[in-house]
Amino acid sequence: MHPGTRSRRPLAPVAFRPPRALGVITGGFLAGWAFAGFAFALSLAAGSAVEFKTFVAWVAAVVLLCIGGLFASWTYCLATLTYVVERDTLTIRWGMRRIVIPIDTILRMVPGRTLDEAKVSGINWWGCHVGSADVKRIGYTLFYSTHSSPDELLYVHTTQESYALTVVDQAAFAEEVQARAAMGAVMEHVQHSTATGVAAFPFWRDRVAIGAALAGAIITAVLCGYVYSRYPGLPAVVKLNFPALGGVTRVGDKTELLRLAYLGAGVLALNTTLGILVHARERAAGIWLLASTSMLQLVLIAAAFAAMQRV
Repeated sequence: MHPGTRSRRPLAPVAFRPPRALGVITGGFLAGWAFAGFAFALSLAAGSAVEFKTFVAWVAAVVLLCIGGLFASWTYCLATLTYVVERDTLTIRWGMRRIVIPIDTILRMVPGRTLDEAKVSGINWWGCHVGSADVKRIGYTLFYSTHSSPDELLYVHTTQESYALTVVDQAAFAEEVQARAAMGAVMEHVQHSTATGVAAFPFWRDRVAIGAALAGAIITAVLCGYVYSRYPGLPAVVKLNFPALGGVTRVGDKTELLRLAYLGAGVLALNTTLGILVHARERAAGIWLLASTSMLQLVLIAAAFAAMQRV
C-alpha cells in the first residue's frame, strides 16, 4: 500500500477501532451461559446433603465460575480493542494490556487479501481472533483481530514482530502511519508490551507458580472428594482423634469431620491469594506459599483418612 504521506491535519493521535459487535455478542453469550451454569450448579450444591454428588456439583460450580470469568474478561478486552496511531508509536490496546510498536520499526503493511488465510492459535470465536499464527510470506504473527474474512486483515511487519489487525479503512491507516514515519521519530521508543492492574501480576507469566497453584487446587479437590464420598456411610456419632489432646479420643458428631474439607478450601483460598500477591514482589516466597498449599492438603488428607478408617 502506497498512499500519500502528506498529513492534512496536525499529527494528533488517531484511534482505529475494528468491528467488535459480533465478537462481543458471542463472548457475552458464552460468559452468560457459563454463569447460568454456575448459578444452577451452586443451587444444587448449596441445598443438597453431604455426598459425592454434592461434591461434583461444587466442582462444577467452581469450574463454570472460572470459565465465565475468563470469557467475561476476554469479552471486555475485545470491547476495548483499539489501534492508536500516535506521533512515534502504534499502540494496540487490548483490555489492560498495551502493545507499543515504534513507527520507525514498521517495515511494511500488507493487506490480508494478498495472503493465504492462516489458522490462529489462541482465543478464537466468531469475531474474536487473538493469538498467533505462522503466516506464509510474513512468518510468525501476533493476531489482535476481529476479522471474519482475510480481506479485513492488515499485516503490520516490523523489525521484531508481525501483527495482524482488523482495519476497515486500510488506506487511511497506512496514510497516518506513513505520515509519521516520513517526519521521523521525536523520541526513541522500544517495542514492548505492558499491562496494568491485575493483568500486570507476574504470576500469569510464571509457569512454575501457575503449576504450584493448580497442584494445590487438585489436591484440595481430592481431599474434599474423599470426605464427601465417605461422609454418608459414617455413623451419627464418631470417635475424633483430632485435634490431638494428649492422646485423648473425643466422641462427637460426624459433622465435625466436614471441618477438614472446609479447612482445606480455606487454606487453598488464603494461600493462593497471598501467594499471587507476594509473588509480585518476591517470586521465591510467592511460589513457596503456593506450594505450601499442597503440603498442607496432604496433611489434611492423611488426617481425614486416619479419622475415617478408625470409625
